[in-house]
Amino acid sequence: MDNINNYNKFKNTFKEDTKFASKYEIDIINKLTGLNFAYDDLILLEKLAGDDYRKKVYLDKTQIGILEFDLIELNWKFTPYPYYYQLVNEKKIILKPTKRRLKGKYLKEEYIKNIEEYNDIIKSVDYFVGIEMEEFLGVGIKRDNRIKLKDLKRKKEEINIKKINDYLDENKKRIDYLVNTSKNILKKYINKYKNKGYVINVSFSGGKDSAVSTLLAKEIIEDIDVLFIDTGLEYPETIRYVKDFAKKYDLNLHTINGDYFLDELDKEGIPTKDNRWCNSVCKLMPLKNFFIEHYPNKKILTIDGSRKFESFARANLDYVRKSGFIEFQTNVFPILDWNAIDVWSYIYLNDVLYNPMYDKGFERIGCYMCPSALNSEFLRVKELYPNLWKKWVNYLKKYYSEDEILRGFWRWDELPPKMREIKRNLKYNTIL
Repeated sequence: MDNINNYNKFKNTFKEDTKFASKYEIDIINKLTGLNFAYDDLILLEKLAGDDYRKKVYLDKTQIGILEFDLIELNWKFTPYPYYYQLVNEKKIILKPTKRRLKGKYLKEEYIKNIEEYNDIIKSVDYFVGIEMEEFLGVGIKRDNRIKLKDLKRKKEEINIKKINDYLDENKKRIDYLVNTSKNILKKYINKYKNKGYVINVSFSGGKDSAVSTLLAKEIIEDIDVLFIDTGLEYPETIRYVKDFAKKYDLNLHTINGDYFLDELDKEGIPTKDNRWCNSVCKLMPLKNFFIEHYPNKKILTIDGSRKFESFARANLDYVRKSGFIEFQTNVFPILDWNAIDVWSYIYLNDVLYNPMYDKGFERIGCYMCPSALNSEFLRVKELYPNLWKKWVNYLKKYYSEDEILRGFWRWDELPPKMREIKRNLKYNTIL
């Protein structure tokens, strides 16, 4: 009963994976909204289903809009929510008080109080416009010089912009609870499998989740083997970061050579979400060979930083699972129940060294051309690593058009419905 009460007391309030906005994301939000958020302001981003990057934008618990990447126009867009207009000093369409249900309807002149400004206001906006009706705020959508009321919310007395440190102070007990729970999970399974003669190690990818699980594991086994697989497709910053992280935390690091991608590319074809052969060739097979060489005739328990909030595929994971590829390996997931914001809170509270790629607009730290990454991340490679971009795009050009490459159609063997729709709506050419 105590465990249930503790779980409810420290239960995560977000339904989906949520994080602090990165420096890159804050720059985008500021550019699109005209606001001037600082890097230490508490701006939270909650993952939404969508074609690519799509997240709710919160100031603490107040949603002010949605940030997303448009795969047709290949640019960032911000969809405002009513409370956004409580933050900005923009002219709004003022409605006369009424009890009529206006949401979802086009505004008639008889509803509008500042009719003398109305035409000037709608001429000055491209798509969204603020709506005000006494104690209510709303969002209007411009269509053929008419305004359709999308949403209407009661104003808040005040929208405070907190700092990240405020959130950390308020949620420290939650993070402490999660840390203790994860360490108990580790102790339980480490003891269980050690008694069975298993070798214990930890997987470190260079990402935030594996950094946290590695540090937690090191608290249980100080000299634990830490395994990093260099696929030959890593970002230069990741290679440097792994070395710096190992040095700072005195890790017993083993770097495994997984640089076999180009050797298999022509034979296997372009890796896709449907066929990620690269994972077996560049990670699992090299890892299996390492185990056989370094731990001959031993069974392995590997501590892994996977979380169920990361993807639908991981949503039903248990704390322990046998590897589907390496028959003598079992994996344990100590931070399985952590949300991304919990991971970042632990990192900030403990001043953990993290991969600088996160500040540059990347969420998935791994191979630079991973088909499972967001397309917005792939286009970020074009900006920051033009040589890596050209190397991969020159290969893709053998099979795909420029439009298909830019919008990431190469990432599927068979396009899902949402991507087929985007392809149908593509009406203009772009240049690489």
